[in-house]
Amino acid sequence: MKIGLNGQVIQISNPAGPEVYTINLFKNLARVDSENDYTIYLDKTPTEEFFNEVSGGNPRFSYKVIEGKRLWTQYHLAKELLKNPVDVFFTAIHTIPIIRSKKTKFVVMIHGLEYKFSEGFKNPLKKFKIERPIRCAAINSDKIIVPSKATKDEILKRRWGVKDEKIEIVYEGVSNEFYERDEIEVQKIREKYKIEDSPYLLFVSTIQPRKNLPSTIRAFGQFLNENPEMKNTLLLIAGKNGWDYQESLEAPLKYGVVGNVKFLGRVPTEDLPALYSGSKGYINISYEEGFGLPLLESMACGKPSVVSDIPAHREVGGSLPIYADPYNIENIKDGIFKIMTSDFDKNLLLDRAAGFSWKRTAEKTLEILKETVKK
Repeated sequence: MKIGLNGQVIQISNPAGPEVYTINLFKNLARVDSENDYTIYLDKTPTEEFFNEVSGGNPRFSYKVIEGKRLWTQYHLAKELLKNPVDVFFTAIHTIPIIRSKKTKFVVMIHGLEYKFSEGFKNPLKKFKIERPIRCAAINSDKIIVPSKATKDEILKRRWGVKDEKIEIVYEGVSNEFYERDEIEVQKIREKYKIEDSPYLLFVSTIQPRKNLPSTIRAFGQFLNENPEMKNTLLLIAGKNGWDYQESLEAPLKYGVVGNVKFLGRVPTEDLPALYSGSKGYINISYEEGFGLPLLESMACGKPSVVSDIPAHREVGGSLPIYADPYNIENIKDGIFKIMTSDFDKNLLLDRAAGFSWKRTAEKTLEILKETVKK
């Protein structure tokens, strides 16, 4: 089988959730499959070191650089696939070529439909431009992969005419580097980020409206006011600025907790395990998620969490997290109090995280690619 992989996003310097997913999937496909031939389509030439890391040295993996900055998918990639069709083309970017060969099947991974919280979505024209590529990819693909039942249900709610059997749920995994680190590593990371010896909660994600950080910071401020014995507790926010982030950055001053909230910016992946390990737990009171990878990472490091009571978080965390209503400040504050004062069974957290692996993600994805070609 000839398999094409969309690698347009894998060489960016600051990978977010979708890019982390794509890189880990490619790496693990290379590990589990020694029978099929893969071509990764890139928009620029990779270093030999980078390609060897992604392909794991699997000789059945090759890459092809597709030149062209504008209309990369709809013109340049489409032209290549028409000229040299593969049996199946997989993309984790929410778009596929409109003009394509009948010789090639298309499988698209849709991470989530949180775009309704994206910049400018209230503008009808911008809403159309944001939603249209995802809608077209969902309708015109041969198969859709989603990371959770929550995302599948959201797609089915849309009046796109997509049938239930077209959508397959494949959970994401957690990398082996996420495990509890010792006190020496934790102390080094405390020194690096100037955390000192203060207890802290950790938020990990891009700063954008759907992450609900202003409400989280407001509830955190109320928690500190009502529990003066914990006045040195910190809220660490690890993530780059996305869009409409100004309200989040201004929230500590607005709610009187400037000294207790630290914006770390984007944190290198190699620093995250120690940051999780040194924390009292992970916090994310977002309005909507497609999966919730940081929640999984925190459990793999043996740490509890307080998260929003939304379907994706329930799917990943089961009964283990503390759940809070993202629209209820009192509820969020109570969740923060519980995570700061309760004991947790670390083994339950580790066992839950062990049920998710990138190897399983790759194996299930490969099964779907094979079945799609056969149809």
